[in-house]
Amino acid sequence: MVTREKLLRMIRHRSPDIVAVDNVHELASSRGDLVRLLRQLPPETKLVQATGGERPEPLAKLARWHGISFDKKDPMDEAEACARLASRGVGSAVSAFEERTWIKVSRRRSPGRGGWSQKRYTRKIHGSVKALSREVEERLREEGLRFTARHVEGIGGYIRSEFVVEADRKDVKIRSGYRGDAQIRVEGVERPRLRFEPLRRRRGYIIAGIDPGTTTGIAALNLRGELVDLVSGRALSPPDVIEWLSDRGKPLVVATDVSPAPEAVEKVKRSFSAVLYSPGGEIPSEEKIAIARGYGYRNDHERDALAAAASAYKKYRNKFQQVDKKCPPDLDPEEVKAQVVRGLSIDQAISGMTPAVHETPSRREGEEKPKVGSELEALMVENRRHADQIRRQKEYIEELKVQLAAGEEARRKLAEKIERLKDRSRREIKRDLEIRIREKEIDRLRSLLRQERKMNRRLKSRLKRERRGEELEEKAVGRQVKDVASFSKEAIMEASARLEIARGDLIFLKDATGGGAYAADLLIAMEVEAVIAGTDMDEKVEGVLMDGGVPVLPVREVPVRRLAGVGLIDPRDLEGAMAGWADRRRTRVARQKAEWLEGMIQDYRAERRKDERQRRKATEG
Repeated sequence: MVTREKLLRMIRHRSPDIVAVDNVHELASSRGDLVRLLRQLPPETKLVQATGGERPEPLAKLARWHGISFDKKDPMDEAEACARLASRGVGSAVSAFEERTWIKVSRRRSPGRGGWSQKRYTRKIHGSVKALSREVEERLREEGLRFTARHVEGIGGYIRSEFVVEADRKDVKIRSGYRGDAQIRVEGVERPRLRFEPLRRRRGYIIAGIDPGTTTGIAALNLRGELVDLVSGRALSPPDVIEWLSDRGKPLVVATDVSPAPEAVEKVKRSFSAVLYSPGGEIPSEEKIAIARGYGYRNDHERDALAAAASAYKKYRNKFQQVDKKCPPDLDPEEVKAQVVRGLSIDQAISGMTPAVHETPSRREGEEKPKVGSELEALMVENRRHADQIRRQKEYIEELKVQLAAGEEARRKLAEKIERLKDRSRREIKRDLEIRIREKEIDRLRSLLRQERKMNRRLKSRLKRERRGEELEEKAVGRQVKDVASFSKEAIMEASARLEIARGDLIFLKDATGGGAYAADLLIAMEVEAVIAGTDMDEKVEGVLMDGGVPVLPVREVPVRRLAGVGLIDPRDLEGAMAGWADRRRTRVARQKAEWLEGMIQDYRAERRKDERQRRKATEG
């Protein structure tokens, strides 16, 4: 009659250490449903399956072993039996989560499309997420927990933050909930599959396989052939091996893969009064690999130890299966198997053993309650049932009152904390805005400083070059020329910016080929005194420069020599070359005038012939 919601409310209110059931799947229909149920339990509460882990034992059998009697037809008796078994350390806790915790801080509400105040509203929400994220981070650091964090930034703060804490959920003192415009979600990191962890590990019988030597390998299997543990190490002495095996269980069989057995294996066997297993001959390597492959191993020593233990289990496997079939429910099958391994037959072992715990129930199993024969007793039973129901309802009302008072107190505290967080958020937003403004100003000033430094270096280089040229000219060594790498507009503009080419300067074109009319116009606009061509220049381009009044002088007529990295020419060479260029220009001008006059005459003759033809046509007509 108790719903799962009411059960969860009661568990959260009382926070028990253990919630015991005989089968966890009675609480959930699927694995996912069970995981969701475990997420709703308090972190300190364990869900325990009292009948065991993946291979549960019958509840009646476990109860008899521990001297607990109950009526299988009464659910309350079954529930009490589960609780008593769990209190004695019987059963396995269901573990669905790793020892890691996932925390997510995100927006409680979506900003939506919004209007004029949309950005301000978005900044407010993101600021709340950022403030709550910083508070979570501070709490984790205060508790000394290791964690990794990932933040997704948004306008004015964070869109969300995720923390993965390297600690169990119960050790993280942070709860899920919401604060203003932000919400926090705390969950354990889910395992790939459910795990059943015994409340109290029972030191059962094991089969030990040992491979002694410089590096010793040890393997331990239970009596079902399952691997308990496997290890290998250098310089492991027999006492170390004995201590390791004692922590894993009670060795019933000590096995080796060689014959005769080494002295170290004999010593371990005597320490536990165990049965020695040794094969008739050496086990082939191929067979060892085939046997150990199903368990997994890291080296040959672990493989040999596994092969020895698995061979011993294979020898007794059929006997163990027969014991499981024949063993009465009131006897421990592992004890029966131990007697069989030590030499008794199955029947002798069963008959020679008595149950460890006899039943002394006040009401024996299967005994039926006497039937109520009178109407008065039926009414009394009904009255008691109603009284119990009223008592439970009153308890529930009291629980609700306590929860309501606690909720009001929590609400008041949260309202105060929200106000503090708002103030902190406003301060942080203002500070972040000022920081961004200052960072932008710093970036602007840094860029300006880089430009000024670059300009300063260029001016210093230019000043040094100019001073050197002036010094050379004062010494009457020659006239300075300014170098231009090639006859192109890009090279001319680069040299003009670098050398400050001005009116009356001499230009030395190292490569005068390839220039066009646009590059020639640049030199004409600069009003340079002359261009010294290092190579032959195109006649058409040279004519453009000549028409613009810029002399083009071949380097063979005006040789350029270098002194301290500065190009210099002899003024006398320049004078002679300029005289020759002037003659060439006069010749070109005269030729152009003659061509112009010839063109005028040709045009006049053409007009006369045209007029003559028109007159003849008029006379004939």
